[in-house]
Amino acid sequence: MPSVASLTANAKLPDPFKKMDGTRIADRSEWACRREEILQQAYKFIYGDKPVPAEGAVSGTVSDSRITVQVNDGGGSASFNLTVNMNGATAPAPAIIGYGGLSGMPVPRGVATITFTAVESTGGSGAKNGPFYSVYGSDHPAGYLTAQAWQISRVLDVLEQNPGVIDPRRVGVTGCSRWGKGAFVAGALDNRIALTIPVESGLGGTVGLRLVEVLDSYSGSEWPYHGISYVRWLSEVALGQFTTGNNAGADNTNKLPVDMHEMMGLIAPRGLYIVDNPSTMYNGLDRNSAWVTANVGKMIFEALGVGDHMAYTGAGGSHCSWRSQYTASLNAMIDKFLMGNDAATTGTFATDLPNKPNHLDHIDWTPPTLTGEL
Repeated sequence: MPSVASLTANAKLPDPFKKMDGTRIADRSEWACRREEILQQAYKFIYGDKPVPAEGAVSGTVSDSRITVQVNDGGGSASFNLTVNMNGATAPAPAIIGYGGLSGMPVPRGVATITFTAVESTGGSGAKNGPFYSVYGSDHPAGYLTAQAWQISRVLDVLEQNPGVIDPRRVGVTGCSRWGKGAFVAGALDNRIALTIPVESGLGGTVGLRLVEVLDSYSGSEWPYHGISYVRWLSEVALGQFTTGNNAGADNTNKLPVDMHEMMGLIAPRGLYIVDNPSTMYNGLDRNSAWVTANVGKMIFEALGVGDHMAYTGAGGSHCSWRSQYTASLNAMIDKFLMGNDAATTGTFATDLPNKPNHLDHIDWTPPTLTGEL
């Protein structure tokens, strides 16, 4: 793993196919190892570590109305609960976990919904709270998005232990705004999640960190430092090595060896549906960076032979208000990744963002023609 001092600045999004030894992958079978490199870089430079509990440390129960989770690991302990609505589904059912609920998402009948209450606190210093920090300490350097993703992973552990009500192989995750950030990171960090649906996630979600300075430096936009100062969604220890303020002079994220297009790539070949809002009413969503990052992320899916496993819809309107433009792709992605219909037509990319920036202007590499299978 490179040291921060050894990293070189590059305003372009990093080459996701270039291994840490400087060579590029040539076969899809190499993606698993490359994925692990990206994951470890993301922990070290952006999110902070996500511990794996010892064997036997996680237990819980699952019913058609409630999931309980108990963790005892390394001398620390925590418990938390989630609410289940079977929504007309037959057990063992596919399900979508909603951070803070579903924000009006019209989940089809036959897909259970699970409500997850995420915990975070404002400010860039002091003790952090929530189940993760109860186990590993309030001064643990992992940011809140990592902590919340750790909770989702523990939910999946419990579902695997008790598979009779919810099918652990057919679980999606979603959330809007700050909860969209959480859903995106949970899906990227745990490859058991079948479908990830971040909604209007903004900075800390599907927005390339190094792109904000170039594409979204207008009033009200959110810079990378916002993600470790307003709320420590990202690790103040890890990302704090690259940014010390919400301005160009304090932002050195061009040195990051990893960025959010690669986090999208971590989700492949699983399903990723990005729902966005390019409205000028919400500059904090960094709309131009979001569009470019998603298009470059799509290139990873395409190179891996699963281009239709990623979809994107951008439609302007009220923040976290579900719009009709989103529903067709939502239903198709649910049909394919949670209901098992491989014939479902997915992969649509559409936005009403005016003056769309060209994503090719923000990379200095071309995707390889990969052979073999994942």
